[in-house]
Amino acid sequence: MAVFQIQMFSPTLQTNTSVTVIIPTPDSTEMQQPGGMDYFSDGVKYQVLYLLHGLYGDHTNWLRYTAIERYVQDRRLAVIMPAVGNSFYQDMYHGPDYLTYITQELPRFICRLFPVSDKKEDTFVAGLSMGGYGAVKCAFQCPEQYAACASLSGALDVEDLLANFDSSDRRAMWRNIFKDADDARRGEANLFVLAKKRQQEGRPLPPVFQTIGTEDYLYANNQTARAKFQALGIEPHYTEHPGIHDWNYWDRYIQEALDWFPLKNRTV
Repeated sequence: MAVFQIQMFSPTLQTNTSVTVIIPTPDSTEMQQPGGMDYFSDGVKYQVLYLLHGLYGDHTNWLRYTAIERYVQDRRLAVIMPAVGNSFYQDMYHGPDYLTYITQELPRFICRLFPVSDKKEDTFVAGLSMGGYGAVKCAFQCPEQYAACASLSGALDVEDLLANFDSSDRRAMWRNIFKDADDARRGEANLFVLAKKRQQEGRPLPPVFQTIGTEDYLYANNQTARAKFQALGIEPHYTEHPGIHDWNYWDRYIQEALDWFPLKNRTV
């Protein structure tokens, strides 16, 4: 795999930002086999996964703390890992428009620069914790763009998360992201409000993969979210396993998500 660290100015964010990109290339074993160099054939377009970090994280986390590069080698899958700060993948009330950046500007930039498909059936989004929420948010915001989404230990139920908005030690952060707690609960930051809106518009939602550790502090949040999905007629592919909110869990179960995605070029 080839790894690129990109520093770029974003017109949407109105600032410089960073992106880590993994692009399939042959390993030493493949180069000895017939067709081992077809990675570089004209017109090759790879399926792509937008892989999102969590709160207090950045674009390097997945590459540093998991074996994601090795996992996607066997699937010929490109991976795009953007940095979004602590934005909760929103067009922030006081701050940049990260949702617009992730769903609009970044895919256009990536598809022009790299051999990556822009087709819905080739595009996936996944993330951990805040990024698990962000993955579902992106998929529900632009359902025509993504074949599927995956949440690993996602902070999915914003209403539950913001129950103590005014007394939370994160209240300054929340006030930068959302106008107020009520706006977040009633508006499209609430995944279930957004899902219902898309259903009313007649826009089918991508399938959702949801996994959570049974000892994770977001376990109850995920149970509430799962019930709210089901009340809307959405049945996530749900799994739970022993584990807490840590990289051991995410490293292991991103593989489960990759196995669940309808990937075309897997060799495992």
